[in-house]
Amino acid sequence: MTGFFLHPNSKEEIIDTYEEDIIVTNAAGYIVKASHISGRHYDINAEELLGKSVYDLEKRGIFSPAITPLVLQQKKKVVVIQTTTTGQKVLITGMPFYNEAGEVEFVLSYSYELSELLVIHDYMKELEQEMLLAKGELSLLRKEKLSIDGLTIESRSTRVAYETARNAAPLDVSIVICGEQGTGKSTMAKVIHKESGRKNGPFIEIDFETMPEAMFERELFGSEFEQTETGLLTLAYGGTLFLKGVDKLPLHLQSKLSQILKERKYTPVGAKMSLPLDVRLISSSETILAEAVSEKAFHQDLYYLLNIVPIQLQPLREREEDVRVLITTYLEKFSTAYRTVKKLSDDVYFHLCHLDWPGNHGELINVMERLVVQSPSTVITVQDLPPEYRKETEKDLSRFQLEGQSLPHLLESVEMKVLREAQLRYRTTTEIAKALGISQPSVVRKLKKYFHIE
Repeated sequence: MTGFFLHPNSKEEIIDTYEEDIIVTNAAGYIVKASHISGRHYDINAEELLGKSVYDLEKRGIFSPAITPLVLQQKKKVVVIQTTTTGQKVLITGMPFYNEAGEVEFVLSYSYELSELLVIHDYMKELEQEMLLAKGELSLLRKEKLSIDGLTIESRSTRVAYETARNAAPLDVSIVICGEQGTGKSTMAKVIHKESGRKNGPFIEIDFETMPEAMFERELFGSEFEQTETGLLTLAYGGTLFLKGVDKLPLHLQSKLSQILKERKYTPVGAKMSLPLDVRLISSSETILAEAVSEKAFHQDLYYLLNIVPIQLQPLREREEDVRVLITTYLEKFSTAYRTVKKLSDDVYFHLCHLDWPGNHGELINVMERLVVQSPSTVITVQDLPPEYRKETEKDLSRFQLEGQSLPHLLESVEMKVLREAQLRYRTTTEIAKALGISQPSVVRKLKKYFHIE
C-alpha cells in the first residue's frame, strides 16, 4: 500500500508550510483545505474552493479529470494532465493519506502549469550542458594547462612537444630542443628540470653563442691555477646543465665535450685529478642537428650523445592558437604592471593574431608592452600600432563568396567564425557571453550546434 498516514490535525500544518498550489480533499471528494494560491489555474479564489465537491467542479468543466477519484480508486500516487476551464494544461499529482485503520482519509494534490515545467526543463537542460562544458574545460586545464611557467600550451604542436618533454623529464636522459630564436627553448628546458628528479639541484645555463672560444675550458671545467675558479660542470653537480646554442659550438670543442660525456668525468684546468660528471644535459639548437651532422657541421658522436630525446618547437607563425593566448596574457600582464586597463579593438586583435611574428616570443612581448605603454586611450586601435605593424587589417570575416550562398548560410558562417574566435580568445563560456552580449545558455547552445560540444 503506497501512501502516508496522516493525523487529522496535521493537515493544517502541512499545507501552511508550503507556498505551492496544494489542495486537500476528504474521502467524499470535498475540498477541506487549499493553499492561498490554489485556484489560480481555475480562475477561482482559494476561499471559494473550500467545501466544494471535486465531482461537481468536474461536471461544471472547471477541470477535467478530477484527481481525487483516481487516487481513491487506485489507492496510490497518481499523476495526470488536467485541462482547466480556461484551456490551460496542468500537471497534477495526487497522493493518498491513510488513517490509523489503513483507509484513505484524505487526498493531497499539487499542480504545476506545463509551461512552467517546460521552462524548468529547458533551464535544467541548459544547466546540464553548461555543467558538462565546465567539466570539459576543467578537465582540459587539469590535463594540459594553458600556461606552465610561461610555456603556453594551446596549439597541437606545442602540446605534442610538452607531452614529449613531460614523459622524458623524470628519465634523466639527454634532450635536445630545436627551434627558431624566441620559440621558448629556455623555458622548455626549465620546465623539464622542474619536473625531473633533479628539480632540487641547480639549473645552470651556458650560452655557447656568446661565450668566447678561448674561455671554453675555463668556463666549463673550472681552473686550479693561482686563482681557483669553479667550472659550470661543478656548479651543476646533481642538477641540470643547459647547453644553449650547442650548434654554435666550434667542431674542435664539440670533440672535447663529446669525450667528457663518454667518460663521465672532466679535469679542471691545471688540476691533476678528474672529477665525476653528475649532470643532466639539456641542449638547444636553432638548426636541425641531424642536417648539421650530414653537412659535417656538427660532431656525429656528440649528436648521438645529446640527442636521446629530440623536441621540436614550432615558430609562432605556425602556432596561431598559442599566439591568441599570448596576446591576451601579455595584455593583462603589462596592464597590471603599469597599473592601467587596456583592451584591444577587434581589428587590432585579429591583425595581431595573423602576423607572422618572425621574432617569435621576444617580438610579441615587445609589441604588447609598447601598445600598453604608448596607447593614450583604454581601447587600443589601429592608430596605436607601431608604424611597421600598421598594415591592412581587413579580416576574413569581411570577405565572403556571395555567389551560391543563401543569407541564412552566410549568417551561420559568420556566427560560427565569431564563436570560434571567441573560444580561442576567452577561456570560459561566461567570458564569451559577456564579450558577445548574449546569455551564457545561448553560448552553450550555439557551441553545441556548431562544434558538437556536449
